[in-house]
Amino acid sequence: MNLRPLGAALGLAAFFVGGSVATTSVAQAQTAPIVTPVPAWMRGERGSARNLIYVRRRLEAMIDQLQHDQHDYGGYRVQAITSLQQARAQIVEALQYDTTHGH
Repeated sequence: MNLRPLGAALGLAAFFVGGSVATTSVAQAQTAPIVTPVPAWMRGERGSARNLIYVRRRLEAMIDQLQHDQHDYGGYRVQAITSLQQARAQIVEALQYDTTHGH
């Protein structure tokens, strides 16, 4: 059996899928700035706030994923969403505190 045509087809598929993923990430990058976590050894006041912003965005993504899930998991999904929303609210309060109480 000759596997070259199959390998070529898989290579082209990977290329096109990779291109669409790159296009999607470029479009997302234009709509919102990318915030990456800061390694612990680099954290100062600015790094810590930047890390809180990163975590808040991650929490928002997790909340969104859970809200769109089709299965309820015996009520645990709703409890998890509530807990994540509380965590997000606390992070927002921490960031507001940081802006009003300069260091």
